[in-house]
Amino acid sequence: MNENLKIFFDTLFGQMPQTEWDLLKSILEPLEVPKGADIHKNGKQCKHLWYLDKGAVRVYEYSNDTERTTHFFIENNLFIDYHSVLTKLPSEIGFRAEENCIIQQMSYDKLLLPFDKSHYLERLARLMAERQFVMEFELRKQLLNFDALERYEFLIKTQPYIFKRFALKDIASFIGITPVSLSRLRKMK
Repeated sequence: MNENLKIFFDTLFGQMPQTEWDLLKSILEPLEVPKGADIHKNGKQCKHLWYLDKGAVRVYEYSNDTERTTHFFIENNLFIDYHSVLTKLPSEIGFRAEENCIIQQMSYDKLLLPFDKSHYLERLARLMAERQFVMEFELRKQLLNFDALERYEFLIKTQPYIFKRFALKDIASFIGITPVSLSRLRKMK
């Protein structure tokens, strides 16, 4: 299954040399995570980067003792709590399998070793961090500037699969409304 990860990198950043792929492949740990299980719990320091081969993952946080959804990931995506990894502080977010998942797990400490051996992999990591920064910035901008209807319409337009693969209560939480309000929006459309 880890060939999907190579295809992911090749598609986004160009053909990865075999030597670098061998370095990266040596640190991959395949995991099968059942639906409903936490891949990483909030309150614990994040020490891994994950690649989702198959399945669906929801990112959640707690605010005023209420669980809120912050992100959705489906196959062919990387995810990490980069803040926790870099600061070594406990995570304020958790990752939960919303479907049975097949994941390639990489220890962040082990991931740094190939970077020291390969300028290519070090550059790849920088490009991935830049890509993630841009995606987070766009999401933040959307959440600050769009009302609930606009966020709902944006999700339908850009990520329609979310409505088939994630619970409506979690989608409502992501949009920042109640499930009842989401039902009303769906009926309007």
